[in-house]
Amino acid sequence: MMPSWRVGAYFVAGLSGLAITIAHPPLGWWWSSFLAPPMLVGALWLDAVRASGKSHAFRLGFVAGLVAFAPMIQWIIAPAGYVGWALLVAVQAGWWGVLAVLLARFRDHPLLPVIAAAVWTGIDAWRGVVPLSGFEWGALAYAHVDGSWLLPVARVLGARGITAFTVAIGVATLVLLRTGVRVVREDGLDGFARVLPRARVPTVLLVVSLAGSALVVADPPATDGSLRVLVVQGNDIRHWQQPVDDPVTRIATNLHADTLDALASGRDPDVVVWPESAIDRDPTRTTNAALAEIIADVAARPPELLAGTTLDGPDPAHTRYVAVSHYTDSGTAVDRYVKRRLVPFGEYVPARRLIGWFPPLAQVPRDALAGQGPQQFVVGDDVRIATVICFETLFGALVRDNVRGDGDYAHLVVATTNDASFRDSAEPAQHLAQSRMRAVETGRWVVHASLSGSSAFVDPNGVAHDTSPLFTRATIAREVPLATSATPFLVIGDLLGWITRAIVAVLLLAVLVGARRRASRRPSANR
Repeated sequence: MMPSWRVGAYFVAGLSGLAITIAHPPLGWWWSSFLAPPMLVGALWLDAVRASGKSHAFRLGFVAGLVAFAPMIQWIIAPAGYVGWALLVAVQAGWWGVLAVLLARFRDHPLLPVIAAAVWTGIDAWRGVVPLSGFEWGALAYAHVDGSWLLPVARVLGARGITAFTVAIGVATLVLLRTGVRVVREDGLDGFARVLPRARVPTVLLVVSLAGSALVVADPPATDGSLRVLVVQGNDIRHWQQPVDDPVTRIATNLHADTLDALASGRDPDVVVWPESAIDRDPTRTTNAALAEIIADVAARPPELLAGTTLDGPDPAHTRYVAVSHYTDSGTAVDRYVKRRLVPFGEYVPARRLIGWFPPLAQVPRDALAGQGPQQFVVGDDVRIATVICFETLFGALVRDNVRGDGDYAHLVVATTNDASFRDSAEPAQHLAQSRMRAVETGRWVVHASLSGSSAFVDPNGVAHDTSPLFTRATIAREVPLATSATPFLVIGDLLGWITRAIVAVLLLAVLVGARRRASRRPSANR
């Protein structure tokens, strides 16, 4: 039977994961993000009290990860099934296990708050690239888009800066409280005056973290002029409740009709945005002539059209492109952006020759091909638009690349997505939080256009405007100010991510070498 003190360690680790979950939508209690790091450290302290040299750090971290991600990303069950959901949760929980192992090595170190901040941020950075293309969902930073004073930090250090400050503040507070409790236990209330002298290191670290989070900020870039943008959200099909014979044509027809209605009402946009998968079959094929006619009819009117399109690849039976196409009055695409960061098992099957026989993978019959390099659209009077598609909003470095382009910064960002597969879940709100973070990092307005909602205009302070409901036919329009300069993050990039990723790699190597040395000494000790 497991000892009560160890049960307590697992319970506290579970609370750490719960704090992460409730910090994100649908609850969005961003303040709870400060509780997750100290609770995980507290679980490691409990584990060390009577562990007799045997650490359960990985298991504690794994439990925290399970509690955090199992409910947070339950929406993946709808498109990927329980197996896909369980595998993804297990991978993320595994990263949390590694996080706990590294934290356990320094749980009593005087600089624990700084080390914890670096390790936690570095694990998030590694999650963003490994395995396959990475999945950094649930990073602490995204919880801060709703009212946190830390949000402006992202203009300088990116989202990772927010995560680092969150961890440092939380853990420094815990260490300070622990020291105070110990002093009072030893000396009674008479020793309370000696708490700060005994806890000078965590106190200094806490003060520095709080002061740094207030000082490492920058104002949004200046703006000059504006672009009137109309977003058309055309998918009102709850496909799990009401199957439709030809949803591609119906959605395209909805988009066409709603766009014409909006133009007739006198909105007179400069650019119309149709979200990802708006035209979900290649309109250049003769068999899809009806879709091409819909595009041509809208493109013939004054606004320019940016439309999410699915295009056939070199081998149409097996490959495709996920793209946003730019149409002018000719009705023919004058430019296109092809998605650069694809979703494994959603848009392509890794090692298809080896595992393609697995029945659930039949829902991905064609592999999407990745686009190459950053790209911008130029519309109107030399207005440059950086575009990202779907989960590319999760990767701050990619969005930064697209905004920077070939040296001329984009004036605004358009993020197109199709979140219909995730049904009436928290995923659209969690996804929108990523666009809100990217708006702060880049100092640009982000046009978040979702085929099934929620669509919104996001200002450079991360505030979402005109947010549309899910699964409705809606149009939203706004004069979007055009940014004319760069944030510090656009200039320096994800420097914190590279540094902390290297720190994690070095520490993990040290842990592995140490474990190997201990293992090599055991046989000689038994002789």
